[in-house]
Amino acid sequence: MKDAYYFSHDSNARHDPKISAMIGVYGAEGYGWYWMLIEMMRESSDYKLDMQAKYAFNAYASQMHSDCTKIAQLVHDCIHEFKLFSSDGECFWSDSLNRRMAKRDEVSRKKSEAAKSRWGKGKSAQHPIPENAEEMHMHSGCNADGMQGKESKEKESKEKENIKPLCDSPAAEPHADPYHPDFERFWKVFPTTRRKDKAKAFATWKKKVKPSEREALISCTILYSKDFKTIGLHSEFAKMPTTYLNAGTYKDYLSGGEDDGPEGFGSSGRGQAAYPEYDELGPPPPEPEDIDATYYGDAPRDGRIRSEGKRPSAPSDDDIFVRR
Repeated sequence: MKDAYYFSHDSNARHDPKISAMIGVYGAEGYGWYWMLIEMMRESSDYKLDMQAKYAFNAYASQMHSDCTKIAQLVHDCIHEFKLFSSDGECFWSDSLNRRMAKRDEVSRKKSEAAKSRWGKGKSAQHPIPENAEEMHMHSGCNADGMQGKESKEKESKEKENIKPLCDSPAAEPHADPYHPDFERFWKVFPTTRRKDKAKAFATWKKKVKPSEREALISCTILYSKDFKTIGLHSEFAKMPTTYLNAGTYKDYLSGGEDDGPEGFGSSGRGQAAYPEYDELGPPPPEPEDIDATYYGDAPRDGRIRSEGKRPSAPSDDDIFVRR
């Protein structure tokens, strides 16, 4: 039995006029039977099938899970009506298959001879050249392809295992070049608890801040970091760096302008920190109560009636005063 690795099959064979006529009579089922018979021919030693044996069509029908009478009728019509098969009365075959296999057999023969010639050089008579050299070559090629396919799948599987979900890894800040020194100065004076997304902030800094504005940005950011009334005692209300730069918040702390506020303040009135003493002492203590003591005439500070049992007279406006 010959090897059964391959035989050519036109993808548009169903459009052949002879096959189309056969399909018109036997339908898709007959088309399937036809190709099963072609496969059986390919597997036979001379690419022919017997039609004289008593139970030949029973064997064919058994492989095609059909009735031997239907298969015999199909073969008869493929020989005499559709001219798809040829016959000598004892066997039937496909001329198209024979032509294709003749070409393939010629190629196989040449490859086998070339392989024998290569292997024969330098070999002793103790190691005869195998007759099925071309088949062995095909087998080795298939095995090599299989091994490569297996290794490729294993490599792909390992690569997939090495991929970690994004949620399991910390946010990366890919940045090949070092940050600009001026940006680093800005970053150091920005409120500490808000120094996040440095790479993103750097990209915004390059886009939004002109070289001529960098020094002003740093000076204004120092003031912003000390403006506790705006950002909170612990910078809890401070903006994120990217938002700070995009919004141009630092410009609120620039001094000068057409409509200046109080001395040392810009037009927004925020040119300096609200409390200069914050620099060293931190935020000031809370203000004392506005009213330390209130006197209503001769009433005591605690508001109780004197021991004489007299209720104080109603105070006049001049009697009420507030001591600071």
